[in-house]
Amino acid sequence: MCKEMILVTGGARSGKSEFAERFVLHYGSKCAYIATAEIFDDEMAERVRLHQERRSPPKME
Repeated sequence: MCKEMILVTGGARSGKSEFAERFVLHYGSKCAYIATAEIFDDEMAERVRLHQERRSPPKME
């Protein structure tokens, strides 16, 4: 079994998350995110919430 780690780096709002999400969709890899951010204001809190929502598994109803 091949295990690989790919580290995506870049500045704030540089497209790291979008790149990583497209990569996973294209290659069908299992993925774990490690994201770091400090939430100092409402804008950043909303950005973090949207990232978490987008990466969460669909909710069963």
